[in-house]
Amino acid sequence: MDIIRVALGDYPRYEDLLLKCDMYKKEAELYKIAYDQVFGDLEQELFKLKILCIEYKKLIRYCQIEINKGKRPDFDKIENSVSEEMQGYYSDLEAMVKYHREIQELKTVTEEEMARIKQTYRNIAKLIHPDINSAAADSEVLSDLWNRTVNAYRNNDLKKLEELEFLVNRTLEELGMDHNSIVVADIEMKIMCLENEIKTITSTDPYRYKYLLEDEDKIKSKEEEFEREIDEHSSYLDELRDKYKELGGF
Repeated sequence: MDIIRVALGDYPRYEDLLLKCDMYKKEAELYKIAYDQVFGDLEQELFKLKILCIEYKKLIRYCQIEINKGKRPDFDKIENSVSEEMQGYYSDLEAMVKYHREIQELKTVTEEEMARIKQTYRNIAKLIHPDINSAAADSEVLSDLWNRTVNAYRNNDLKKLEELEFLVNRTLEELGMDHNSIVVADIEMKIMCLENEIKTITSTDPYRYKYLLEDEDKIKSKEEEFEREIDEHSSYLDELRDKYKELGGF
C-alpha cells in the first residue's frame, strides 16, 4: 500500500513536513513558556506601568478639554469615564497575571519525557492527523481521539498520550480502516505551504526565544532592558501624576 502513497505524490516528504511543523509549533509554545517563566514578573510590572501612564494621559486630556472650554473639570465624572475606558487594559493585565501564575505551577518535564511525548504524538499523528488521513477526519470517534491527543500533547501529558495511542490503534482495527492508503490532494502545493510555515515559525518569536534563553549574557541583557523601560515609565508616571495634581486632580 505504501506504493500508492508514492504514486500519488511525494507523500513521505509531505508527512515529514507536517509532523515537523507540529513539532516546531510545540517547541515554540515551550520557548514561550520558558521565556515567560524567566521574564514574566518584569513584563507584568512594565505592562502595569504602561497602563497607568495611559490612564493618567487620558485623565489629563479630558481635564484639559474642559479647561480649554473655560469650565472647571468634573473630576468624579472624568475619572469614572476613564475608568470605563480602561477596563479592557486591566482585563488584559488580569489575564497576564493569571497566565503567569499558571505557568509558574507547570510540572517540569525531563528531556527523556519530552522525547517520548513527541514520539508518541508523532505515532498517533501519522495515523489520524486530519491533514494526513481524511478518512479519519470524517470519523466522529477518531476526530474526538485526535482532539484529545492535541490537548494531551499541549499539556505534556505522556500518560494520556500513551493511552490514546493504544485507543487509536484499537479503534482503527475495529473500524476496519486501512490507514496506509491515503490520498492527499494538491500535495505539492501543501508541501510548499508547509515549508513556508516552518520557515515563518522558526524565524520569528516565540521560537527565536530559544537563542535568547540559551545564552546567559543575552538573558542578563534582556533583564536590563526591561529594568530600563520600567525606570523610564516609572519616571514618566510620576510626571503625569504631578501634572494631574496641578490641574486639580488627586
